[in-house]
Amino acid sequence: MGKARLAHLGVIVHRLDAAEPFYARLGLSPVRRESLDRERVRIAFLQVADAEIELLEPAGLEGPLGRFLGARGEGIHHIALEVDDIERALAIATASGMRAIDQAPRPGAHGTRVAFLHPGSAHGILLELVERAQT
Repeated sequence: MGKARLAHLGVIVHRLDAAEPFYARLGLSPVRRESLDRERVRIAFLQVADAEIELLEPAGLEGPLGRFLGARGEGIHHIALEVDDIERALAIATASGMRAIDQAPRPGAHGTRVAFLHPGSAHGILLELVERAQT
């Protein structure tokens, strides 16, 4: 997969407005917010050293994020690893026996490309591969 680093820890919440004050008490405040309409989610990113916490607020209980929140409640949703070449990382992961949720990268937050690996092949953890936009 090449050299990977922790990009962010995804935390699913019912409401950003309710979750953000908790993190503010820890000295963390959102560095950016955005909405991904096709995913039906609002996102707030909190900087923690060289990584981030990504707060995810689904628009409702429909869709994968809403169903996850409805079934499991608030908490850790995924771990995201930043990679230099997402196609290569995805190919290596699937060749090693991991099951991909995304067969090809798709657009992610703030111009990234992402692909998810199924928790059933990753010791119960949903893994997100993230390639940052080339600047």
